[in-house]
Amino acid sequence: MPCQWLLGLRAQGGGHPPAASSATLALARRTLGDGPARWAVETAVWMTQEVIRQVPAYGGGRTPFETLRRSVESTVLVALTGLLLGSRPSPELVPVEAVEGNADLVRRGVPLDLVLRGVRIGHACLHQRLMDAIDAEPEPVRLAESHRVSELLFSYADVHASRMAEEYIAERNRWQASTEAARHRIVDDIVAGRRIDQEAAERTLGYELGRHHVAFVVVADELDTPAEVLRRLAAEAARAMNGHGVLTVQAGPSQVWAWTGRRTASTSSAEVEVPAGLRLAIGPLAYGTAGFRRSHLGAKEAQAFLGETRLCHHADIRVRSLLAAGGEGARWFAEETLGGLAGGDTRRAELREPLRVYLSAGRSPQRAGELLHVSRNTVGYRVKQAEELLGRPLPEDLLELRLALEITRIPL
Repeated sequence: MPCQWLLGLRAQGGGHPPAASSATLALARRTLGDGPARWAVETAVWMTQEVIRQVPAYGGGRTPFETLRRSVESTVLVALTGLLLGSRPSPELVPVEAVEGNADLVRRGVPLDLVLRGVRIGHACLHQRLMDAIDAEPEPVRLAESHRVSELLFSYADVHASRMAEEYIAERNRWQASTEAARHRIVDDIVAGRRIDQEAAERTLGYELGRHHVAFVVVADELDTPAEVLRRLAAEAARAMNGHGVLTVQAGPSQVWAWTGRRTASTSSAEVEVPAGLRLAIGPLAYGTAGFRRSHLGAKEAQAFLGETRLCHHADIRVRSLLAAGGEGARWFAEETLGGLAGGDTRRAELREPLRVYLSAGRSPQRAGELLHVSRNTVGYRVKQAEELLGRPLPEDLLELRLALEITRIPL
């Protein structure tokens, strides 16, 4: 049997968990055996890394990587099976997993030419690995199989690219015509800080923008988690936050963005129970269209800390996030911390400086007066005015307040 070499393929590393569907993997194992199937899983990881290296648009985190790996792995398993059986390429042989990732690529705006370039790179990588295996065979097998495998892989690549292009165009047309796409475009515009027609946006979103918002990011540990499961957690979080209504948009195969609205700035809420397999990041309460954006970006900041916990409130990590953010994030932090003491007018600026010096002097009016060249009574009076604008007594823990006061001294 000239292609007996194929049954001898073995993985070299420590092994990777399969990404293809159980049906695709089971069929390949029945035909090829466990060794070649493990080789396919290992090879697919390398191929996925190589495609993303050459076409970075395919990447962007764990979810895009796993979506692409699933597609690549199923393609490798089907290609090996076809090479063993001598099956002629046809669109029906292209596995479902190879094209189902098109939905994510369309939603992320990856253009078709880059999608097809990824297909070509993947097949070139597979050809390289198979040629390496064939080169270890005796010369008669090497000569016969090199030609046969190259010819079949070229045909598989051609059929695969044609099927991907057909499915991509169909998915893109469905996406662009859908209500979900229209809602996604509006959300993208708001998050990007672009101007929108608020009334038209509210009609399309089915969500009122002129109120206080709390944003959520819901993430699933498993790629195949149904979107409805993620939306259900978003709705439960909205209820726990005393929100009225919830807006959700699909942000990827295992991620949902969500918002809920409030009429008042009340921050009372109940605990949110996060089920196993899901993670929840919660943004700060913020008002209006700008607040819709602010809360979402705060939830995205909190999402970066979900590796530590299943539930993360932006309020719990904003100082750590600030240290990495700077710029606009620093300004938001100062505004939210200082409340009525924030702002660019002269009076507020004149009150912030005595308060800053007073706190840095260990709350000593005498020492602050010496540094400011004013009397201790003047310091006390200005600190009291600043406290009134702040809207609350000076806290025992001064870290955030002192950071906010320092930030207002720096042009952003």
